[in-house]
Amino acid sequence: MTGGLGFIGSRVGGALLDDGAALRIVDDLSGAYAPATGPAAARELAARGAEVMIGPAEPAHLRGVKAVIHLAALPGVRTRRPPSALHRTNVLLTGRLVRAASERGIRFVFVSSSSVYGDARDLPTPEHARAAPLNPYAASKVAAEAAVRRRGADAVIVRPFTVYGPGQRPEMAFARWIALLDGRQPLPWYAPPGTARDFTVRRRRRRRDPRRTSPRPGRRGLQPVGLALGRAAGRFEGAGGSGRPPGLAPDESGLGRRGSHHSRRPAHGGRGARLRASGGLATGIGCQLAAASPGRLAA
Repeated sequence: MTGGLGFIGSRVGGALLDDGAALRIVDDLSGAYAPATGPAAARELAARGAEVMIGPAEPAHLRGVKAVIHLAALPGVRTRRPPSALHRTNVLLTGRLVRAASERGIRFVFVSSSSVYGDARDLPTPEHARAAPLNPYAASKVAAEAAVRRRGADAVIVRPFTVYGPGQRPEMAFARWIALLDGRQPLPWYAPPGTARDFTVRRRRRRRDPRRTSPRPGRRGLQPVGLALGRAAGRFEGAGGSGRPPGLAPDESGLGRRGSHHSRRPAHGGRGARLRASGGLATGIGCQLAAASPGRLAA
């Protein structure tokens, strides 16, 4: 698993270890981390039996494995990193890894982003909607998806919507909102009445039987999967307001502004419907690995 010590990766790694998988994690620790992730996650996952390697991901790390989850990237829809850096890390690295995986006959799960949809007109937005990125980060994910489509012999593309849950960085919007609510503080924000946004919760899940399998999609079956929760639990709705949470800038909230992703739930059909499981993000990604041998996985 590349990028396996961050907020999402550390949870997916823990879920794979719960299922009895042999796990190799590669992470260069270049991101910003909450106390339970980054170096702390490296110690915890290594203590549980994972092989943890600190450094940039390389094709050589795929030797001896039967599946890859590629999470490593320069993140952030509002990042100020130059497009050249985004292209180098998010696109070129993805291309090298998926090519190496294809040459070895390894399943490749690429974690993209719902930001590729941009200001989608169809709501809820189906996975086959045309990509319309609105920022350099989203554009880099679109280009990386194209590399996976060109070179991936056995590949899955996952597009998570806003991910939140235990272990998220404290400066993220959901963490701020939850802290305000927990402290019984006002929670105003800029948003028109009825505004809704999809999100994906990262939480504990029941242990999955590692013997369960699902069909292996072939090259012709490669489709992007929009990953979010269902209608009842997957919406964060606002009744409008005239302010914002203290210290939270409008462009950080992602609500009530052009380019935010309102009510973009994936269409209820196909593989996307199976992945919107109540078990959360780890379950959604994990079920794509069921056809690979549980004895040796690289996430």
